[in-house]
Amino acid sequence: MRRFLLLFMMLGAVMLAAQGGFLTLQEARELALQNNAAYQAKLAEYQAAEWGKVSALGNFLPTLSLDGSWLYMDPAATVTAGPASITLNNDFRTLGLSLSQPLFLGGKLWQGYQISKLTAGMAQTELTGQRLTLLNEVDRLYLGVLQTKDLLALSDLDLRSATRNLELAQLKLDNGLISSADYLRFQSRLASKEVAALQSRTALQLAQLNLRNTLGIDFMPEVDDLPGLEQDASLQALYDYDFQNTEALTTMALEKGKTGNMALQLLDSGVELSRRAYQIRKGSFLPSLMLVGSRQYEENGIDRYKFTPSTQVILSASLPLLPQVGNYAELKKAEFNYQKARLEVQTAINGIQLGTEAAVLSLVSAAQQLRAARLALDYTQTSYEQLQERFRLNLISSTEMLDADLMLSSARIAMDGAVYGYHKARLALVDIMGLESASELDAMIITGANI
Repeated sequence: MRRFLLLFMMLGAVMLAAQGGFLTLQEARELALQNNAAYQAKLAEYQAAEWGKVSALGNFLPTLSLDGSWLYMDPAATVTAGPASITLNNDFRTLGLSLSQPLFLGGKLWQGYQISKLTAGMAQTELTGQRLTLLNEVDRLYLGVLQTKDLLALSDLDLRSATRNLELAQLKLDNGLISSADYLRFQSRLASKEVAALQSRTALQLAQLNLRNTLGIDFMPEVDDLPGLEQDASLQALYDYDFQNTEALTTMALEKGKTGNMALQLLDSGVELSRRAYQIRKGSFLPSLMLVGSRQYEENGIDRYKFTPSTQVILSASLPLLPQVGNYAELKKAEFNYQKARLEVQTAINGIQLGTEAAVLSLVSAAQQLRAARLALDYTQTSYEQLQERFRLNLISSTEMLDADLMLSSARIAMDGAVYGYHKARLALVDIMGLESASELDAMIITGANI
Protein backbone atom coordinates (compact mmCIF):
# COMPACT_ATOMS: atom_id res chain seq x y z
CA MET A 1 0.00 0.00 0.00
CA ARG A 2 2.78 2.42 0.94
CA ARG A 3 4.74 1.65 -2.23
CA PHE A 4 1.62 2.17 -4.34
CA LEU A 5 0.94 5.52 -2.63
CA LEU A 6 4.47 6.81 -3.15
CA LEU A 7 4.46 5.66 -6.78
CA PHE A 8 1.10 7.37 -7.35
CA MET A 9 2.36 10.64 -5.90
CA MET A 10 5.59 10.53 -7.97
CA LEU A 11 3.70 9.80 -11.19
CA GLY A 12 1.34 12.72 -10.50
CA ALA A 13 4.25 15.11 -9.99
CA VAL A 14 5.99 13.92 -13.18
CA MET A 15 2.80 14.35 -15.23
CA LEU A 16 2.29 17.89 -13.95
CA ALA A 17 5.88 18.84 -14.74
CA ALA A 18 5.64 17.29 -18.22
CA GLN A 19 2.55 19.35 -19.02
CA GLY A 20 4.47 22.57 -18.41
CA GLY A 21 1.71 24.03 -16.24
CA PHE A 22 3.85 26.01 -13.81
CA LEU A 23 2.18 29.35 -13.14
CA THR A 24 2.86 32.37 -11.01
CA LEU A 25 -0.08 34.28 -9.58
CA GLN A 26 0.46 37.16 -12.02
CA GLU A 27 0.51 34.76 -14.98
CA ALA A 28 -2.71 33.15 -13.75
CA ARG A 29 -4.38 36.57 -13.55
CA GLU A 30 -3.32 37.46 -17.09
CA LEU A 31 -4.57 34.14 -18.46
CA ALA A 32 -7.93 34.62 -16.78
CA LEU A 33 -8.38 38.08 -18.30
CA GLN A 34 -7.55 36.71 -21.75
CA ASN A 35 -9.61 33.53 -21.66
CA ASN A 36 -12.49 33.97 -19.21
CA ALA A 37 -15.77 34.05 -21.16
CA ALA A 38 -17.72 36.02 -18.52
CA TYR A 39 -15.15 38.83 -18.56
CA GLN A 40 -15.03 38.91 -22.35
CA ALA A 41 -18.85 39.11 -22.43
CA LYS A 42 -18.76 42.14 -20.13
CA LEU A 43 -16.14 43.71 -22.38
CA ALA A 44 -18.43 43.26 -25.39
CA GLU A 45 -21.34 44.72 -23.39
CA TYR A 46 -19.28 47.79 -22.54
CA GLN A 47 -18.29 48.30 -26.18
CA ALA A 48 -21.95 48.03 -27.23
CA ALA A 49 -22.90 50.64 -24.62
CA GLU A 50 -20.25 53.01 -25.95
CA TRP A 51 -21.74 52.77 -29.43
CA GLY A 52 -25.19 53.27 -27.92
CA LYS A 53 -23.95 56.60 -26.57
CA VAL A 54 -22.79 57.60 -30.07
CA SER A 55 -26.20 56.59 -31.42
CA ALA A 56 -27.99 58.76 -28.86
CA LEU A 57 -25.77 61.70 -29.79
CA GLY A 58 -26.80 61.24 -33.42
CA ASN A 59 -30.43 61.96 -32.51
CA PHE A 60 -29.51 65.65 -32.16
CA LEU A 61 -28.26 65.85 -35.73
CA PRO A 62 -30.47 66.62 -38.75
CA THR A 63 -31.62 63.88 -41.09
CA LEU A 64 -31.27 64.30 -44.84
CA SER A 65 -32.91 61.93 -47.27
CA LEU A 66 -32.99 61.68 -51.05
CA ASP A 67 -36.29 60.48 -52.51
CA GLY A 68 -37.16 59.48 -56.03
CA SER A 69 -40.24 58.08 -57.72
CA TRP A 70 -41.26 56.89 -61.16
CA LEU A 71 -44.94 56.80 -62.11
CA TYR A 72 -46.30 55.04 -65.18
CA MET A 73 -49.93 55.53 -66.28
CA ASP A 74 -51.82 53.61 -68.96
CA PRO A 75 -53.63 55.23 -70.59
CA ALA A 76 -51.74 58.50 -70.36
CA ALA A 77 -53.47 61.43 -68.74
CA THR A 78 -55.07 64.09 -70.96
CA VAL A 79 -55.21 67.74 -69.98
CA THR A 80 -57.76 70.11 -71.61
CA ALA A 81 -56.52 73.63 -72.14
CA GLY A 82 -59.28 75.69 -73.81
CA PRO A 83 -60.34 74.20 -77.11
CA ALA A 84 -57.31 71.94 -77.26
CA SER A 85 -56.31 68.92 -75.27
CA ILE A 86 -52.82 67.68 -74.50
CA THR A 87 -51.94 64.08 -73.82
CA LEU A 88 -49.19 63.84 -71.20
CA ASN A 89 -46.41 61.32 -71.09
CA ASN A 90 -47.15 57.89 -69.71
CA ASP A 91 -44.37 58.15 -67.14
CA PHE A 92 -43.33 60.82 -64.66
CA ARG A 93 -40.15 61.14 -62.59
CA THR A 94 -39.78 62.99 -59.34
CA LEU A 95 -36.66 63.70 -57.23
CA GLY A 96 -36.57 65.31 -53.82
CA LEU A 97 -34.33 66.21 -50.87
CA SER A 98 -35.83 66.33 -47.40
CA LEU A 99 -34.09 67.79 -44.34
CA SER A 100 -35.51 67.35 -40.84
CA GLN A 101 -34.11 68.95 -37.68
CA PRO A 102 -35.66 68.39 -34.22
CA LEU A 103 -35.57 71.64 -32.24
CA PHE A 104 -37.28 70.67 -28.99
CA LEU A 105 -38.92 67.40 -27.97
CA GLY A 106 -39.71 68.09 -24.34
CA GLY A 107 -36.14 67.39 -23.27
CA LYS A 108 -36.37 63.74 -24.33
CA LEU A 109 -33.37 63.88 -26.64
CA TRP A 110 -31.13 65.46 -24.00
CA GLN A 111 -32.27 63.10 -21.26
CA GLY A 112 -31.94 60.15 -23.62
CA TYR A 113 -28.36 61.10 -24.36
CA GLN A 114 -27.60 61.50 -20.66
CA ILE A 115 -29.15 58.09 -20.00
CA SER A 116 -26.99 56.54 -22.73
CA LYS A 117 -23.92 58.13 -21.09
CA LEU A 118 -24.96 56.72 -17.74
CA THR A 119 -25.55 53.31 -19.31
CA ALA A 120 -22.08 53.37 -20.85
CA GLY A 121 -20.61 54.44 -17.51
CA MET A 122 -22.45 51.64 -15.73
CA ALA A 123 -21.22 49.15 -18.33
CA GLN A 124 -17.67 50.34 -17.69
CA THR A 125 -18.19 50.02 -13.93
CA GLU A 126 -19.60 46.53 -14.41
CA LEU A 127 -16.60 45.65 -16.57
CA THR A 128 -14.25 46.89 -13.86
CA GLY A 129 -16.27 45.00 -11.26
CA GLN A 130 -16.14 41.84 -13.36
CA ARG A 131 -12.39 42.27 -13.70
CA LEU A 132 -11.93 42.67 -9.94
CA THR A 133 -14.28 39.75 -9.25
CA LEU A 134 -12.39 37.56 -11.70
CA LEU A 135 -9.00 38.50 -10.26
CA ASN A 136 -10.33 37.90 -6.75
CA GLU A 137 -11.64 34.50 -7.82
CA VAL A 138 -8.29 33.62 -9.41
CA ASP A 139 -6.50 34.64 -6.21
CA ARG A 140 -8.91 32.54 -4.15
CA LEU A 141 -8.54 29.47 -6.36
CA TYR A 142 -4.76 29.95 -6.52
CA LEU A 143 -4.67 30.03 -2.71
CA GLY A 144 -6.89 26.94 -2.70
CA VAL A 145 -4.38 25.04 -4.84
CA LEU A 146 -1.50 26.18 -2.63
CA GLN A 147 -3.35 25.19 0.53
CA THR A 148 -4.24 21.72 -0.73
CA LYS A 149 -0.65 21.38 -1.94
CA ASP A 150 0.60 22.22 1.56
CA LEU A 151 -1.90 19.83 3.11
CA LEU A 152 -0.55 17.11 0.82
CA ALA A 153 2.97 17.90 2.03
CA LEU A 154 1.75 17.74 5.64
CA SER A 155 0.10 14.39 4.90
CA ASP A 156 3.42 13.17 3.53
CA LEU A 157 5.17 14.34 6.73
CA ASP A 158 2.58 12.58 8.85
CA LEU A 159 2.97 9.47 6.72
CA ARG A 160 6.75 9.41 7.17
CA SER A 161 6.37 10.07 10.90
CA ALA A 162 3.84 7.24 11.23
CA THR A 163 6.20 4.95 9.30
CA ARG A 164 9.09 5.73 11.66
CA ASN A 165 6.89 5.20 14.71
CA LEU A 166 5.73 1.85 13.31
CA GLU A 167 9.34 0.80 12.81
CA LEU A 168 10.09 1.69 16.44
CA ALA A 169 6.97 -0.17 17.53
CA GLN A 170 8.13 -3.23 15.55
CA LEU A 171 11.45 -3.21 17.41
CA LYS A 172 9.67 -2.89 20.75
CA LEU A 173 7.25 -5.68 19.84
CA ASP A 174 10.15 -7.95 18.88
CA ASN A 175 11.78 -7.22 22.23
CA GLY A 176 8.56 -7.73 24.14
CA LEU A 177 8.33 -4.10 25.27
CA ILE A 178 4.84 -3.43 23.90
CA SER A 179 1.80 -5.62 23.35
CA SER A 180 0.34 -6.71 20.03
CA ALA A 181 -2.64 -4.45 20.69
CA ASP A 182 -0.35 -1.43 20.95
CA TYR A 183 1.43 -2.47 17.76
CA LEU A 184 -1.91 -2.73 15.95
CA ARG A 185 -2.69 0.83 17.00
CA PHE A 186 0.51 2.01 15.28
CA GLN A 187 -0.46 0.03 12.18
CA SER A 188 -3.92 1.60 12.24
CA ARG A 189 -2.41 5.05 12.56
CA LEU A 190 -0.19 4.43 9.51
CA ALA A 191 -3.14 3.17 7.46
CA SER A 192 -5.17 6.29 8.33
CA LYS A 193 -2.24 8.50 7.28
CA GLU A 194 -2.08 6.68 3.93
CA VAL A 195 -5.79 7.33 3.39
CA ALA A 196 -5.34 11.00 4.34
CA ALA A 197 -2.50 11.33 1.82
CA LEU A 198 -4.69 9.90 -0.95
CA GLN A 199 -7.51 12.26 0.00
CA SER A 200 -5.11 15.20 -0.06
CA ARG A 201 -3.94 14.22 -3.56
CA THR A 202 -7.56 14.09 -4.76
CA ALA A 203 -8.32 17.46 -3.15
CA LEU A 204 -5.29 18.98 -4.90
CA GLN A 205 -6.41 17.68 -8.28
CA LEU A 206 -9.93 19.07 -7.75
CA ALA A 207 -8.51 22.47 -6.78
CA GLN A 208 -6.34 22.43 -9.91
CA LEU A 209 -9.38 21.56 -12.04
CA ASN A 210 -11.28 24.57 -10.64
CA LEU A 211 -8.35 26.86 -11.37
CA ARG A 212 -7.90 25.40 -14.85
CA ASN A 213 -11.54 25.98 -15.76
CA THR A 214 -11.45 29.59 -14.55
CA LEU A 215 -8.24 30.31 -16.47
CA GLY A 216 -9.55 28.65 -19.64
CA ILE A 217 -6.41 26.54 -20.17
CA ASP A 218 -6.05 22.95 -21.33
CA PHE A 219 -3.49 21.68 -18.83
CA MET A 220 -3.46 21.04 -15.10
CA PRO A 221 -1.69 24.04 -13.52
CA GLU A 222 1.09 23.59 -11.01
CA VAL A 223 1.37 26.86 -9.08
CA ASP A 224 4.40 28.57 -7.59
CA ASP A 225 4.60 29.27 -3.89
CA LEU A 226 3.83 32.76 -2.62
CA PRO A 227 6.56 34.77 -0.89
CA GLY A 228 7.03 33.80 2.73
CA LEU A 229 5.32 35.74 5.49
CA GLU A 230 8.42 36.05 7.64
CA GLN A 231 9.38 39.38 6.05
CA ASP A 232 5.81 40.63 5.48
CA ALA A 233 5.85 44.14 6.98
CA SER A 234 2.05 44.45 7.03
CA LEU A 235 1.69 41.16 8.92
CA GLN A 236 4.29 42.25 11.46
CA ALA A 237 2.36 45.50 11.90
CA LEU A 238 -0.92 43.64 12.43
CA TYR A 239 0.63 41.59 15.23
CA ASP A 240 0.72 44.74 17.40
CA TYR A 241 -2.67 46.17 16.42
CA ASP A 242 -4.86 47.35 19.27
CA PHE A 243 -8.35 48.89 19.30
CA GLN A 244 -7.13 52.31 18.19
CA ASN A 245 -5.12 50.92 15.27
CA THR A 246 -8.06 48.79 14.19
CA GLU A 247 -10.36 51.81 14.24
CA ALA A 248 -7.89 53.80 12.13
CA LEU A 249 -7.63 51.00 9.54
CA THR A 250 -11.43 50.68 9.48
CA THR A 251 -11.80 54.41 8.80
CA MET A 252 -9.34 54.28 5.91
CA ALA A 253 -11.00 51.17 4.48
CA LEU A 254 -14.43 52.80 4.63
CA GLU A 255 -13.19 55.91 2.84
CA LYS A 256 -11.57 53.82 0.14
CA GLY A 257 -14.68 51.66 -0.19
CA LYS A 258 -16.86 54.71 -0.96
CA THR A 259 -14.95 55.26 -4.20
CA GLY A 260 -13.67 51.77 -4.93
CA ASN A 261 -16.66 49.51 -4.26
CA MET A 262 -18.17 48.66 -7.65
CA ALA A 263 -21.58 47.68 -6.28
CA LEU A 264 -21.94 51.07 -4.60
CA GLN A 265 -20.94 52.89 -7.79
CA LEU A 266 -23.54 50.95 -9.77
CA LEU A 267 -26.22 51.88 -7.24
CA ASP A 268 -25.25 55.56 -7.47
CA SER A 269 -25.49 55.36 -11.26
CA GLY A 270 -28.85 53.62 -10.89
CA VAL A 271 -30.14 56.55 -8.82
CA GLU A 272 -29.08 59.01 -11.51
CA LEU A 273 -30.65 56.78 -14.16
CA SER A 274 -33.95 56.81 -12.27
CA ARG A 275 -33.77 60.59 -11.97
CA ARG A 276 -33.26 60.94 -15.71
CA ALA A 277 -36.20 58.63 -16.40
CA TYR A 278 -38.28 60.82 -14.11
CA GLN A 279 -37.24 63.90 -16.09
CA ILE A 280 -38.22 62.22 -19.34
CA ARG A 281 -41.69 61.56 -17.97
CA LYS A 282 -41.97 65.22 -17.05
CA GLY A 283 -41.15 66.09 -20.64
CA SER A 284 -44.19 64.17 -21.89
CA PHE A 285 -46.33 67.19 -20.86
CA LEU A 286 -44.20 69.68 -22.83
CA PRO A 287 -44.59 70.72 -26.49
CA SER A 288 -42.36 69.50 -29.30
CA LEU A 289 -40.93 71.63 -32.11
CA MET A 290 -39.68 70.30 -35.46
CA LEU A 291 -38.21 72.04 -38.53
CA VAL A 292 -38.60 70.30 -41.90
CA GLY A 293 -37.37 71.55 -45.28
CA SER A 294 -37.75 69.88 -48.67
CA ARG A 295 -36.73 70.54 -52.28
CA GLN A 296 -38.73 68.72 -54.98
CA TYR A 297 -37.93 68.28 -58.68
CA GLU A 298 -40.87 67.12 -60.82
CA GLU A 299 -41.41 66.62 -64.57
CA ASN A 300 -44.20 68.62 -66.17
CA GLY A 301 -45.50 65.60 -68.07
CA ILE A 302 -44.57 66.98 -71.47
CA ASP A 303 -40.81 67.51 -71.55
CA ARG A 304 -38.93 64.43 -70.42
CA TYR A 305 -36.15 64.97 -67.90
CA LYS A 306 -36.99 68.62 -67.56
CA PHE A 307 -37.69 69.15 -63.87
CA THR A 308 -39.47 71.98 -62.17
CA PRO A 309 -38.11 72.73 -58.67
CA SER A 310 -40.17 73.64 -55.62
CA THR A 311 -39.19 74.33 -52.01
CA GLN A 312 -41.10 73.88 -48.77
CA VAL A 313 -40.14 74.86 -45.21
CA ILE A 314 -42.33 73.66 -42.35
CA LEU A 315 -42.03 74.58 -38.69
CA SER A 316 -44.38 72.34 -36.75
CA ALA A 317 -45.28 72.47 -33.08
CA SER A 318 -47.24 69.92 -31.09
CA LEU A 319 -48.67 70.10 -27.56
CA PRO A 320 -50.27 67.00 -26.03
CA LEU A 321 -53.69 67.74 -24.51
CA LEU A 322 -55.67 64.53 -24.05
CA PRO A 323 -55.55 61.93 -22.73
CA GLN A 324 -53.03 62.66 -19.96
CA VAL A 325 -53.98 59.97 -17.44
CA GLY A 326 -51.39 57.55 -18.78
CA ASN A 327 -48.66 60.19 -18.83
CA TYR A 328 -49.43 61.21 -15.26
CA ALA A 329 -49.42 57.59 -14.10
CA GLU A 330 -46.05 56.99 -15.76
CA LEU A 331 -44.73 60.17 -14.13
CA LYS A 332 -45.73 59.00 -10.65
CA LYS A 333 -44.31 55.56 -11.33
CA ALA A 334 -40.95 57.08 -12.33
CA GLU A 335 -41.01 59.31 -9.24
CA PHE A 336 -41.47 56.37 -6.86
CA ASN A 337 -38.82 54.35 -8.69
CA TYR A 338 -36.46 57.26 -8.11
CA GLN A 339 -37.28 57.30 -4.39
CA LYS A 340 -36.77 53.53 -4.22
CA ALA A 341 -33.34 53.78 -5.85
CA ARG A 342 -32.20 56.43 -3.34
CA LEU A 343 -33.33 54.33 -0.38
CA GLU A 344 -31.64 51.23 -1.77
CA VAL A 345 -28.36 53.14 -1.95
CA GLN A 346 -28.59 54.02 1.73
CA THR A 347 -29.31 50.39 2.61
CA ALA A 348 -26.35 49.27 0.50
CA ILE A 349 -24.06 51.82 2.15
CA ASN A 350 -24.99 50.45 5.57
CA GLY A 351 -24.34 46.89 4.40
CA ILE A 352 -20.99 47.76 2.83
CA GLN A 353 -19.96 49.66 5.96
CA LEU A 354 -20.81 46.65 8.14
CA GLY A 355 -19.00 44.30 5.74
CA THR A 356 -15.90 46.50 5.72
CA GLU A 357 -15.77 46.71 9.50
CA ALA A 358 -16.17 42.93 9.75
CA ALA A 359 -13.45 42.36 7.12
CA VAL A 360 -10.99 44.59 9.00
CA LEU A 361 -11.68 42.78 12.29
CA SER A 362 -11.30 39.42 10.54
CA LEU A 363 -7.94 40.47 9.09
CA VAL A 364 -6.56 41.66 12.43
CA SER A 365 -7.86 38.52 14.12
CA ALA A 366 -6.43 36.26 11.40
CA ALA A 367 -2.98 37.87 11.78
CA GLN A 368 -2.96 37.40 15.53
CA GLN A 369 -4.27 33.84 15.19
CA LEU A 370 -1.39 33.16 12.81
CA ARG A 371 1.13 34.33 15.38
CA ALA A 372 -0.48 32.12 18.04
CA ALA A 373 -0.58 29.13 15.68
CA ARG A 374 3.12 29.58 14.84
CA LEU A 375 4.07 29.63 18.53
CA ALA A 376 1.87 26.60 19.21
CA LEU A 377 3.50 24.67 16.37
CA ASP A 378 7.01 25.52 17.61
CA TYR A 379 6.17 24.34 21.13
CA THR A 380 4.43 21.23 19.86
CA GLN A 381 7.31 20.33 17.53
CA THR A 382 9.83 20.63 20.36
CA SER A 383 7.62 18.59 22.68
CA TYR A 384 7.08 15.92 20.03
CA GLU A 385 10.80 15.48 19.40
CA GLN A 386 11.40 15.04 23.14
CA LEU A 387 8.55 12.56 23.47
CA GLN A 388 9.74 10.60 20.45
CA GLU A 389 13.18 10.26 22.00
CA ARG A 390 11.61 9.17 25.30
CA PHE A 391 9.49 6.62 23.45
CA ARG A 392 12.61 5.25 21.79
CA LEU A 393 14.13 4.87 25.27
CA ASN A 394 10.91 3.22 26.48
CA LEU A 395 10.18 6.01 28.97
CA ILE A 396 6.61 6.68 27.78
CA SER A 397 3.77 4.47 26.68
CA SER A 398 2.51 3.84 23.16
CA THR A 399 -0.65 5.77 23.96
CA GLU A 400 1.34 8.85 24.92
CA MET A 401 3.39 8.60 21.72
CA LEU A 402 0.27 8.31 19.57
CA ASP A 403 -1.29 11.26 21.36
CA ALA A 404 1.85 13.31 20.72
CA ASP A 405 1.75 12.35 17.06
CA LEU A 406 -1.88 13.45 16.80
CA MET A 407 -1.10 16.69 18.61
CA LEU A 408 1.73 17.53 16.18
CA SER A 409 -0.44 16.73 13.16
CA SER A 410 -3.21 18.98 14.49
CA ALA A 411 -0.74 21.81 15.17
CA ARG A 412 0.61 21.59 11.61
CA ILE A 413 -2.86 21.67 10.13
CA ALA A 414 -3.83 24.57 12.40
CA MET A 415 -0.75 26.49 11.30
CA ASP A 416 -1.52 25.86 7.64
CA GLY A 417 -5.13 26.96 8.17
CA ALA A 418 -3.97 30.12 9.96
CA VAL A 419 -1.60 31.04 7.10
CA TYR A 420 -4.28 30.71 4.45
CA GLY A 421 -6.90 32.19 6.74
CA TYR A 422 -4.76 35.33 6.84
CA HIS A 423 -4.38 35.35 3.05
CA LYS A 424 -8.13 34.92 2.56
CA ALA A 425 -8.94 37.65 5.09
CA ARG A 426 -6.66 40.04 3.17
CA LEU A 427 -8.34 38.99 -0.05
CA ALA A 428 -11.81 39.64 1.38
CA LEU A 429 -10.88 43.17 2.47
CA VAL A 430 -9.23 43.91 -0.88
CA ASP A 431 -12.41 42.77 -2.61
CA ILE A 432 -14.83 44.87 -0.55
CA MET A 433 -12.69 48.00 -1.03
CA GLY A 434 -12.52 47.45 -4.79
CA LEU A 435 -8.73 47.17 -5.03
CA GLU A 436 -6.95 45.28 -7.80
CA SER A 437 -4.02 44.24 -5.62
CA ALA A 438 -3.13 44.15 -1.94
CA SER A 439 -0.24 46.63 -2.15
CA GLU A 440 -2.49 49.60 -1.33
CA LEU A 441 -3.98 47.69 1.61
CA ASP A 442 -0.47 46.95 2.92
CA ALA A 443 0.30 50.68 2.90
CA MET A 444 -2.93 51.38 4.81
CA ILE A 445 -2.07 48.72 7.40
CA ILE A 446 1.36 50.22 8.04
CA THR A 447 -0.16 53.71 8.23
CA GLY A 448 -2.74 52.45 10.74
CA ALA A 449 -0.01 50.91 12.87
CA ASN A 450 1.72 54.28 13.25
CA ILE A 451 -1.37 56.05 14.63
